[in-house]
Amino acid sequence: MEEYLEKQKIRARYGPEKWREIEEDRRRKANLLDLLDKKGKPFWFVLSPALLDLISEIERNRGFLASLKLPKKFLDRLTSEKIKKEAYYSSHIEGAATSLEVALLHLGRPSKKDYGDESLQMIVNNRDALEHLRKQGSKPFSHEMIYELHRILVRNTHKTRPMTVGAYRKGSVYVVDGQGRAVYEGPPASEVMPKMNSYVQWINSASEIHPLIKAALVHLYFVHVHPFDDGNGRSARALSNLYLMKRDYQFINFLAPSDYFDHHRSEYYRAIQNAEAHESDATFFILYYLKALAEQLKDIQAEIEKEAKVGEIRDLLGRDVQSKLDKKQVKALQWMLEHPEKMTTRRYCKLNRCSDETARRDFQGLIEAGLIQKMGEGRSTGYVLKQTGNQVFYARNPS
Repeated sequence: MEEYLEKQKIRARYGPEKWREIEEDRRRKANLLDLLDKKGKPFWFVLSPALLDLISEIERNRGFLASLKLPKKFLDRLTSEKIKKEAYYSSHIEGAATSLEVALLHLGRPSKKDYGDESLQMIVNNRDALEHLRKQGSKPFSHEMIYELHRILVRNTHKTRPMTVGAYRKGSVYVVDGQGRAVYEGPPASEVMPKMNSYVQWINSASEIHPLIKAALVHLYFVHVHPFDDGNGRSARALSNLYLMKRDYQFINFLAPSDYFDHHRSEYYRAIQNAEAHESDATFFILYYLKALAEQLKDIQAEIEKEAKVGEIRDLLGRDVQSKLDKKQVKALQWMLEHPEKMTTRRYCKLNRCSDETARRDFQGLIEAGLIQKMGEGRSTGYVLKQTGNQVFYARNPS
C-alpha cells in the first residue's frame, strides 16, 4: 500500500513534477473542515487507504472488547491504572522529570494541595483533570469546561512565572525545542477566541466525519491554536480522550495514548509539524493518532488475555484442588501464565520469599495435582504449566 509521504520525501524520491501531481490529487480528494488555520484557510484531510485500514482495525478491536464479559473489579483496576499512566506520560512529554515509579506511588494516594515539586504536581494535576473530565460525559464541550480543565492542570505550578489561569492567553505563545529555539508560534491572541468559538461549535456539531478522525482533529487543532500560556498539549490529549468517551468509544478508558506518544515522541512532533508544513493537511497527524490507538488496543488485548487466563485458573481449579494449594503456589501459577520462560527454584524463592526446600516441596505438590510439569535436569531444571496438545491443562481433581 502506498504511504502518505511528506513533500520532501516525494520530491527527493520522484522529483518535483511527481510532487505537484500528488499534491493536486490530494487536493481533489480533500475533505475541508470548518476550522481555519493561521492564514485563514481551512484544515483538510484525505481518506487515504492506510487511514481507512486503521479505522477498520480499530473498529474490529472495539467490537471484540465490547463483546467480552470482564469482571467489574478488573475493569475498574484497569481504568485506574491507565488514568495514572496517561497522567504520567502526558506530563512527561511536557518535561515532567519525576520517574514513573515515584509518580505511581503518589498517584495511588489522595491529592495534596501543594507537592512543592513542579514535576510531581504536574502529574497529579493531570490525573485529577482526567478524572474530572470522566464526569463530564453528558455535558457538551464549552469554554468553561476547557477553562476548568486548565485550572486543574496548572494548579500550584508556575509560581515564579505568572500566567493566565483558567482563561485563554492574552499574549503570544511559542513552542521551543530542546535547544530553546522557537519551532512554532501560535496565532495572535486576538484570534484565539474566534478560533476557539469555531472549535467548540465544531466539536459539538453533528458531522459525517468518522469519530476516530474527529478525535485526532480535536487534538491537532487545539495545539494549532495553542489557546493557553501553558498546558496546551496536556489539554489537547485530554480533550481528544473525552471526545472518544462521548462518542461511546469506551475502550479509551483502558488505553494510555500518551504512553505511545511519549515513546514515539519525534514522530508525534513531526506529525503535528507536517500539518503546517503541508498547508494544514491534517492527514499526517490523523494517521499517526490512529496508529497510536491501534497499537494501544493490541497491548490491552494482551493484558485482557492474561486476566482471562488468571480467571480460567480460578474457574478450572476445583475447590478440592484449591483447598490443597497455598498462596505461594497460586502466585507461582499466575506467574507462569504471564511468562513464557520456565519457573526455576531460584525464581520461586524470590517471588515468594521462601527457602529452596519450600520451593521444591511446593513444586512437587503442583506436579502431583497435575498442574505443572518438570523440564530439564540439574541446573537447567525448571517448571512450566502442564500442556495437553496446544492447551494449558488444569486438573479439576488431582486423583
